[in-house]
Amino acid sequence: MPLAVTVLLALFVVPGLAGLVVWLRLRAKEKLLEGFLVEAREDLRGAGAEPLGEGFFRWNGRAGKVEASTNPLFGRGFSVRVAAWSDTIHEFELKRGRPVPAEVVQFKPLLERWDSAGKMFTECYAAGVTDDPRVSATFRSLLELSAAPLSKTWRGGTFTYREGFEPNVPQWHWRHDQRPRLPKDVKRYCYSYWQDGPLLNPVVMRVLWELSAASRRFFITPTQDLRFLEYGFSRRDLARWGALVELMKPDMPVAADLLTDGEFFGGLLAAKEPPSGFESEQMPKVQFHEAAIKVLRTCDFYARRLFDDECSWFSGEIEIVSAAPLDVRGVLAKVATEVGGQVMEIDRRFHKRIVVPLNY
Repeated sequence: MPLAVTVLLALFVVPGLAGLVVWLRLRAKEKLLEGFLVEAREDLRGAGAEPLGEGFFRWNGRAGKVEASTNPLFGRGFSVRVAAWSDTIHEFELKRGRPVPAEVVQFKPLLERWDSAGKMFTECYAAGVTDDPRVSATFRSLLELSAAPLSKTWRGGTFTYREGFEPNVPQWHWRHDQRPRLPKDVKRYCYSYWQDGPLLNPVVMRVLWELSAASRRFFITPTQDLRFLEYGFSRRDLARWGALVELMKPDMPVAADLLTDGEFFGGLLAAKEPPSGFESEQMPKVQFHEAAIKVLRTCDFYARRLFDDECSWFSGEIEIVSAAPLDVRGVLAKVATEVGGQVMEIDRRFHKRIVVPLNY
């Protein structure tokens, strides 16, 4: 065979045939998956679950979901995940064939059928590869588990605390034209409590909840689908005001931030009434900070998570800005005492290496 023909086969024909095989298999697997999901939904309906659309179901007042994908593409079965929402926060994963800690032994029966099970923040779940659409028994088990108050205990750790604006505030924190428009007597406080990552955790939120005890809490967020909060907690504990979401329980913003990988928390406005300027749910995130500055005088305070030097949320430091003094240091001391932690006063921007070893 001539060399040119061999090269053409290697470069175009063989990859093209391989791509065609993958495409045909994907289409076939998608049709099989569609049939699998129809059978799974019928099994759930037959067991008394109420369909809520998009794979969501409710049973005895609690809700969950069933998800599946075509993986493994060339193998038998589908990657299936069944989950139920809880109103407590924890994170652990159990694998079939591995020891199960005593404190979560109630999840062990799920591993008789599923490859893994556990709790991802507020989702009690079971997952694995299967072609058996009978998932109603698992769904009911997870709903029962989701009613158990299983939450992580937060102990120890270090709070960092600083006051005022540093001499050269980074432009990604405060644009040069924004600070001059702040009230002359503005106060600024920054604190952190780094635990497992920079996202919200119950201890960080406890500080904000204490400071806003006399106010309503309006969270600025681009997240529009918050059904996981409605079904896990209660619809009456959530109210929407355009880009603002009022939440009544401190675990709710933490759960939302964790489940959306930091997308939920665009800021917090503590105020007596919903601040103006946030009427549209489609409000771009880049406008959140500017809109919050405009209504600062009408709020008790404004809090947000500061960006790092790459304009991500990875620093984990919370900034609080108010037109009147706040006892942030006192609240930190109170919460630190409750969790057995300590407060470290710093004079520079926070970096996790201040409280986490370099070999993190």
